[in-house]
Amino acid sequence: MDSIVYRIEESNLGNSHEAYCPELLITGFGDTAEKAKKALRREIGIYLEDCEGLGILDEVLIEAGFYDDDEVWMSSLVTPPKEPEIRFV
Repeated sequence: MDSIVYRIEESNLGNSHEAYCPELLITGFGDTAEKAKKALRREIGIYLEDCEGLGILDEVLIEAGFYDDDEVWMSSLVTPPKEPEIRFV
C-alpha cells in the first residue's frame, strides 16, 4: 500500500479526546489527544487494508477526495508542503 496523507481534526469531549478524519469519516477516541490519534490511525489502517484486500482501495480513496501524485495518495483537504527554494550564493 502506498503512503496516504489525510487530515486529522481533534476535539475534547470532557475527559476524553476525539480524533477525526473527515475524508474517510473515521473517528478515534482516547484518554489523551495522542491516544485518540493513535486509535484513529489504527482504525484507518484496518479500513484501508480491508479495502485493499477487496481490490477497491483506489476507488475508495478517489471517491473520498484523494489523488495519487505518483508518490503518495494525497487528500484534497491537505495543502502539500512547498518545494524548498535552493539558492546559490
